[in-house]
Amino acid sequence: MIVFTADDNGLIKTVSDQLGEYHSKAPTVLKQAINATAKDARTMLVKKAQEVYAIQTSRFNKAMKIESATNRSQRAIIRTQGKPLNIINFKVSSKAPSVGPGRPDIIKGKVLKASGMKPLEVGGRKAFVAQLKNDNILITQRRSSTRTPLKTFYAVSIPKMVGNEKAVYGEVKPQIAELLDANIRKYIDKTISKGAKA
Repeated sequence: MIVFTADDNGLIKTVSDQLGEYHSKAPTVLKQAINATAKDARTMLVKKAQEVYAIQTSRFNKAMKIESATNRSQRAIIRTQGKPLNIINFKVSSKAPSVGPGRPDIIKGKVLKASGMKPLEVGGRKAFVAQLKNDNILITQRRSSTRTPLKTFYAVSIPKMVGNEKAVYGEVKPQIAELLDANIRKYIDKTISKGAKA
């Protein structure tokens, strides 16, 4: 969960003072600035996460929802949800079910873009692509020499990717703070200009 807030009496007073005769519009200005920042921040976080992780954009869009600020609640929240993803959602050498004579001998994959492709195997047991009865396709591995049970290869979740303080959120956070300041200034100017024309 990432929160953008202006629940700060000092900031509210500053915006109110800058609005002058339109000071009553301060809550609206802050609401607009925060919501615009939250939308752009989500885009920035997805873009940065994709620079770090070898994963598709659609996964992020479905897992990141915005709760918008209102005049009464001066904060927006980007909520990220989701369990660890099967490694097939990342960069792998094959996504076709491992059946028939043409099946690959080794499945390779990576989670980080900067990493090299590595064989997916544990204890000498190689991974393979399996299609389940519900048509889901996963990369899995046998736990022993018998056919079952199977062990599924899971990687990182979207909340963990987006919240990565070192490589994702931590990198984007200063830009988000600057963006919020710029949006507050933008909506102050817009409100004054609109009021002057009324």
